[in-house]
Amino acid sequence: MSLRFRYWAWTGFWAALVVVSMAFMLMGLWRRIFFGYTPIPEFVEDLRVGNQFLLAGSAFSVAAAVQAWVQRYPRWVAACVAAPAVMIGGVAVVTYPNLAPHLAAVFALPAAVAGLLGGVLRWHQPVDE
Repeated sequence: MSLRFRYWAWTGFWAALVVVSMAFMLMGLWRRIFFGYTPIPEFVEDLRVGNQFLLAGSAFSVAAAVQAWVQRYPRWVAACVAAPAVMIGGVAVVTYPNLAPHLAAVFALPAAVAGLLGGVLRWHQPVDE
C-alpha cells in the first residue's frame, strides 16, 4: 500500500468519527428538548436516552481528538474536534433538565465543523510519497 492511500484511509476514518460524533450529539440534543422537569414517563425516558446519546457523542468526539493528536494534525484541529465533548457533554453532565447543552451546541458544533474541514483539507504540510 502506498503512503498516500494509508493517509487518506486514516483521514477518512477520522472524518467519519467526527461526523458520527456530531450526529450523536444532534440526536441527543433532539431527545433532550423540553423545558423543565415534568414527571411524565415519556419525557423522563427521552431525557435519559438523550443523555446517553450525548455521552456517546462525547466519547466519539474525544476519540477523534485523540486520533487528531496522534496523527499530528494542527493542535487547533484537535481542540475544535474536542469542543463538543467538553462543552456539550460537560454541560449535560453538570446540569440535568435545561437548555444549557443546546446553548453550548451553538458554539461547539460549528467549531467541530471547522476542525473537520481543517483536518480533511490539511492546512499544514502535505504527506510525501
